[in-house]
Amino acid sequence: MINRKLLYFLGVNLNIHNLKKLGSKIKIVKTKSIITAKKLNSNIKDQIFAMYCDQNFCYNSNFLKQFSNIKYLISSTTATTFIDEKFCKKKKIKIISLENDKKFLSSITSTAEHTLGLILMISRNYLSSIKSVESKKFNRRPYGGYKMLSRSNLGIIGYGRLGKILKNISKNIFLNIYHADKKNNKKVFKQQLKDIFENCDFISLHIPAKENDNFFNKKNLPQMKKKFFLINTSRGEVVDENFLISLLKNNKILGYGTDVLKNEFSGNFKITKNRIYKNRKKFNILITPHIGGSTIDAWNLTEKRVINRFIQNL
Repeated sequence: MINRKLLYFLGVNLNIHNLKKLGSKIKIVKTKSIITAKKLNSNIKDQIFAMYCDQNFCYNSNFLKQFSNIKYLISSTTATTFIDEKFCKKKKIKIISLENDKKFLSSITSTAEHTLGLILMISRNYLSSIKSVESKKFNRRPYGGYKMLSRSNLGIIGYGRLGKILKNISKNIFLNIYHADKKNNKKVFKQQLKDIFENCDFISLHIPAKENDNFFNKKNLPQMKKKFFLINTSRGEVVDENFLISLLKNNKILGYGTDVLKNEFSGNFKITKNRIYKNRKKFNILITPHIGGSTIDAWNLTEKRVINRFIQNL
C-alpha cells in the first residue's frame, strides 16, 4: 500500500490555517521548486499522491511522469495553463482548481478591483509623480491626469464573471459603460465592439486565453476612431504584442496597463525577452506581476475552497 503524500511548493505560501488543515488529512512533503522536486529520491516520488501547484512553475509531462502514483493536482487559480492538461487526462490525474467555479468566484472581486487600480495608475501618472517626490520635488504641474473618470467611458470586452463584477463596481465611477461578449451572435458582437472603439477612453480585456489567441489584433478589431488606454488582466496571449507596440509607436493609443504577459506560464519564460517589457520605458506601459487576485483574504478563501474539494475527494 502506497504511503500517500502531497508535494507542496513553498512558493505557494498557503495561509497557515489552510496548510494545517491540509496536513491533518495527508502527509506533506515540502520542496522549494521544480528543480528540488526532481532531486527527491525515487521512494518519495513513488509516494506522491497529490501536488499543490505554484503557477510560477510549468507542470509538463516530463516533470509529472516522474511521479508514477500521482492522482491529483491542486491549484487555487482560475486557469491552469501552466499544467499539461492533455497528459493529466491521459494518465487520469484529476486537476482541482477554480476554473468554472462561477458561483464561488462571483464573490472574489480582487481582479476587477485591480483593473480599476491599473486605470488610475496609468491615466493619473501616479508612479511618475511619486518618483518625483522621492527625488525631493513637489510640483503637481508635470503630472496632470488624462481625464476625470466621471467624464470617461469604459469598454469591457468579455462580459463573463469578471466583466460583470467590473461593471458593477464601476457603475458610479464612469460616465458610460459599454460591454461586448463573443457569446452573442457575430453581428451583435461586432456592433458592440464598434461601439466600444468609437466611444471608450478605457478598454478592459476580460476574455479567456482559450480560443482567443491574439484576439487584440488588426484583423479582429473595428476601426479605432479615438485614442484609449488598454487594460489587460486576462492573459498575455489574448493580445498581439507586436500589433500593440505598433499602436503605441504610432501614437494610436494612450497606453497599456497589464497584469499579464505572453507565455508567462511557459517553462522558458524570461521577462527580459518579452517585447512589452523591453518597450516599457519607451511608451506609456505599466506592468504588474500578475497580482490581480492577490489580496490576503482572496488567497485565504480560494485556498480553502480547493483544499476542501480535495479533502472531499480523499
